[in-house]
Amino acid sequence: MSDERKRRGIELFRGGDAPTLFESGTMSIPVFDADDQAALAEHGGMSTKAAVGTHDVVLFRGEGENGFSLVRAWFGPHFVLPRHTHDGDCLYYAEEGSLSMGSQELVSGDGFFVPDGAPYAYEAGADGVVVLEFRTRTTFGMNIIGGQVDRLRRMAEVAEEHEDQWTARRAEHLAGS
Repeated sequence: MSDERKRRGIELFRGGDAPTLFESGTMSIPVFDADDQAALAEHGGMSTKAAVGTHDVVLFRGEGENGFSLVRAWFGPHFVLPRHTHDGDCLYYAEEGSLSMGSQELVSGDGFFVPDGAPYAYEAGADGVVVLEFRTRTTFGMNIIGGQVDRLRRMAEVAEEHEDQWTARRAEHLAGS
């Protein structure tokens, strides 16, 4: 077996000790399309309330750029993710709740695969969703696809409408994690 294929041994991780994507440096700050940003700025900019509707932790982060990583992400009820891409393949597993991708509804136990650079978006279901994200990279970026000002506005409207519900559900989620 080559040195590259040798494993050091079993590595344990504890969910309670897991940092967020940004704390760990696993994901960079999302990059928004400049034209979309300008169009949104004309109407007051992006809502900061969307941050209340999400929480993530990096459960495992291997070594080297091409190591594995595992993220657990919670999204509050009806949370709208913008159409975006990541560098690196990702396998998603719906652990709790449901999500919609276009006309497809995925429920607990379902999943989907997104290859490196493929654009996608989804919305959390009525009870929110918890997804596990298995990646083939230890660091990755997030690029928000341009031409979706209407979706970004809808994302802000949903955040305004559900902020109180998300706050309560987020507290429940964090207490149960």
